Amino acid sequence: MLIYIALFLFVLCALGLVVHFSLDKKVVYKDLGGKHVVVTGGSSGIGKAAAVEAARLGAHVTVIGRDVGKLTAAVAEITANCSDKTNQKIQYAALDVTSDYKAIEQCFASIEEKQGPIFMLVNCAGMCICGQFEKMEIDAIKQMIDLNYFGTAYPTRYVLPGMKKRNEGLIVFVSSEAALVGIYGYSAYSAGKWAVRGLAESVIMELVGTGVRLTIAFPPDTDTPGLKNEELTKPVETKLISGTAGLHSAENVGKQMIHDSLVGKTYSVYSLSGTLLTTLFGGSIENGTQVALQVFSMGFLRIIMVGILLSFNKIVRDGLKKKADVKSK
Repeated sequence: MLIYIALFLFVLCALGLVVHFSLDKKVVYKDLGGKHVVVTGGSSGIGKAAAVEAARLGAHVTVIGRDVGKLTAAVAEITANCSDKTNQKIQYAALDVTSDYKAIEQCFASIEEKQGPIFMLVNCAGMCICGQFEKMEIDAIKQMIDLNYFGTAYPTRYVLPGMKKRNEGLIVFVSSEAALVGIYGYSAYSAGKWAVRGLAESVIMELVGTGVRLTIAFPPDTDTPGLKNEELTKPVETKLISGTAGLHSAENVGKQMIHDSLVGKTYSVYSLSGTLLTTLFGGSIENGTQVALQVFSMGFLRIIMVGILLSFNKIVRDGLKKKADVKSK
């Protein structure tokens, strides 16, 4: 028995060493002094919080959104948090990131002319409209796919060639825990966020051998204006399921997102459920520790996940029973 245990530990250590020496070395940045950071969806919520943290770390910041009033207010708040108010430049660009790619290309080129090459792109633009898939408006489904997927894909497509040419750069994708497991009421939303995750994990592999890094964030419910709008359409079952991960502040999520990117993390997670889901379903290799955890605990974690999914299914069944009882009265 001891021989088998020793053999298992030897194989595990060997695997860890192979992973460690096979992965690109992570470049760690302490701050963003003098760097140009662009944040889409930067006028509120997680995007604004990320922009504020970038400013605190010395970056020149450009926030992108559609509402000029909100953008102007965001610029004032971000400027107030600059570490060097004399030299840091904070600006906004009014742009619909789901528009024609040529329009995005022209806007981003103009931004770079004013502020310099984009060192960090944080893709925070997104939205959620909840509901059972067969009852959703077709326009709402398309709107979410356009914003959540193309609103990330188009800006990333623009910055990648320049970043690769300079051999440096950081990109952040804001996905969702709903991109790791399907949830009642999130069908159309999850589809867009799963697409974001798929794009991220593919681009991560395309960045091997370069100095460019991509971090994908999986926030749970976060206290933002977007969540307040989401609550208007969220079925009771969805509220009960999504609420199991707790409610997080936009400030904490935005701050952690920036710092996770700076130290080269592949996944940025904010709850125990996020750690569980990325361990079980994340497709990219983070480091040797992640691989060891997966080898040791995958079976056990899957048992936990089955229990969680069964509890979610019970919430849906209980909801159906309540609706049936109401109709029978």
